[in-house]
Amino acid sequence: MQLNSSAGWQYIGDEIHVWHASLDRDDPAICEWEAVLSAEEIARADQFHFTKDRKRYVIARGLLRELLGAYLQQTPKSLEFSYAQHRKPFLSGVNSASGLSFNLSHSGEMVAYAIARERNLGIDVERIRPDLAGDDIAERYFSAREVNDLKTLPPEKRVEGFFNCWTRKEAYLKATGMGLHIALDSFAVNLLSAQPAEFLGGVEPKWHLAAHRPAEGYAAAVVYDGAPCAIRYFSADNMARQQTKIG
Repeated sequence: MQLNSSAGWQYIGDEIHVWHASLDRDDPAICEWEAVLSAEEIARADQFHFTKDRKRYVIARGLLRELLGAYLQQTPKSLEFSYAQHRKPFLSGVNSASGLSFNLSHSGEMVAYAIARERNLGIDVERIRPDLAGDDIAERYFSAREVNDLKTLPPEKRVEGFFNCWTRKEAYLKATGMGLHIALDSFAVNLLSAQPAEFLGGVEPKWHLAAHRPAEGYAAAVVYDGAPCAIRYFSADNMARQQTKIG
């Protein structure tokens, strides 16, 4: 993806850009990714017990800084972040009025980012795990309509339907910035991969939903507000530290 360097992130226009990348990289230069992180991010990384989890966190945050820095035409290290009441991150400092909005999610070896202009965004990616797709979990967190729709699916489609539902609901909670202060069963989404993702009730009409498959064995969804717009998908798998080319 090439953007005009003088235009910076404004190239986005009214689109939403979704980026995906694998976090399991044969990257011996992990210290170079760490070099762009803040002291707070390093402290968070050091809390992980397992080396693999620490590495995934460092790469996920480093890639976030690389991407946002490229859109803003600034060095990744210089970016400052703050967190809303329910831990939703946003740009602060000199970029607090930039209008660039973003959200990120990671699960297993996959990370996903949504980036846009002047929108509230939420993205969720989940590794599809049959052991987590039990009826008890659905009945506890899903709306009555979603539980019924899930039970009407053929058995071979239920795990996929479960994670379609879960990612779409999580993306909405993240977009609102309210997290679990919104009851998961207070709104409904559709479940089938063959149909366009949509809300079935319980949300304001300003919210829009899109779903996709970032990789085999993963489900993902994006929620945004404002006028409906195009969503473009990109891979960041070939990006290395200080080699992001957006500009």
